[in-house]
Amino acid sequence: MIRLIAIDLDGTLYNSQHHVSPAGKRAVHAAQAAGMQPVIVTGRGRRGAEAALHELEIDLPYICSAGALVCAGLAREDVRIISARTFQMPDELAHIITFARETGTGLIADGVHGNLWFGDDSLGESLDPLTKVYAYESRRSLLPERDFDSPLLKVTLVAECEILAQAEGLMDAHCPSLHYTFAGNKYMDVTAKNVNKCSALEILAHNFGLSASQVAAIGDQPIDMPMLECAGVSAAMGNSVEMVKKSAKMVAPSNDDDGVAWFVDFLMKSQG
Repeated sequence: MIRLIAIDLDGTLYNSQHHVSPAGKRAVHAAQAAGMQPVIVTGRGRRGAEAALHELEIDLPYICSAGALVCAGLAREDVRIISARTFQMPDELAHIITFARETGTGLIADGVHGNLWFGDDSLGESLDPLTKVYAYESRRSLLPERDFDSPLLKVTLVAECEILAQAEGLMDAHCPSLHYTFAGNKYMDVTAKNVNKCSALEILAHNFGLSASQVAAIGDQPIDMPMLECAGVSAAMGNSVEMVKKSAKMVAPSNDDDGVAWFVDFLMKSQG
């Protein structure tokens, strides 16, 4: 029986206007009322995850920073971080920083105590509205070799697809201690090795005393594939690319057609 539902944000719970639909909000509340604990699982940082919970008007556990941070909920006076898996690899990051300078790639460093932004202001035109706000409200870095030399949860490369394809080769050749994945056409998320949405979900499930068979997951991007593959029941959004659909056990309607609400309804009906 499903006891935990992992829900991605962008392209999944968020519609194309970057908001939660009324049906999506009702579905999250209904799942919790039925004893299936919803969990937000996002590549975004802590602020992005908590903004979604405020929009949902509900306190939920969440996984953010591409799986690097697992938190119990929103209570700011008594925040319980279940897991924080950071990295500090100045030699490997130096290759990424050099690449960013040479190609005009933006970098968003997600630290435990705040974010850093390195890149030209013109990159803002290529960011989605939410990422643009978070990037420009982050502390500006003019010398990332110094500023990024601290424990980091995640570094996001922001560039066009062609440049990120080049970054793949760089990561494979020079960054053996780091893991990378794609959170969208213009975003590559870099974390410590073995940090992803599946390993984070396993940590949270263990914290609840649950097995993989009791976990359901829904998402739309390559970053979601590990958790779709490790969950007992999984769905790819109708707006997913084909490789993501193949990694899930079923395909839900698109994010603009309330695919999350459809999935929650399916789970509730299948469990009576």
